[in-house]
Order: sequence, then structure tokens, then C-alpha cells
Amino acid sequence: MLIREPVVQKPKNAIRHSSYETECREALKPHLDSIIDLAVKAGWDRKMASFSLMYLAAKTTRTA
Repeated sequence: MLIREPVVQKPKNAIRHSSYETECREALKPHLDSIIDLAVKAGWDRKMASFSLMYLAAKTTRTA
């Protein structure tokens, strides 16, 4: 099976633009939904998968 790297849409606006955050969320949402769907398919509870991703995302913002 050929696995291709997911394509995340590039930003259209600069980081200081008022819609930059919303634009980023929209670019990541389908990929996040896919990850959650894969976790559910594997047997994980959807809510637990969502909480786990929130936890992991929060950890990426911490400095080393």
C-alpha cells in the first residue's frame, strides 16, 4: 500500500491577520477528523481519542 504525506493547505494570510487562526483550524480539521476516525476504527472511544489529541497538542506548546 502506498502511503502519501497528507497535504495541509498553506496559509493565505499573514500570522497577524485576524483570520489566520481560523484559517489554520480549517486547514487542520479534516486531518484531525481522519486521525480520530482511525482511532475509533481501531477500537478507541471517540471522546477519549479527542481528549488524548488535545493533551498531546497542549504538550507541543511547552518549551523544553
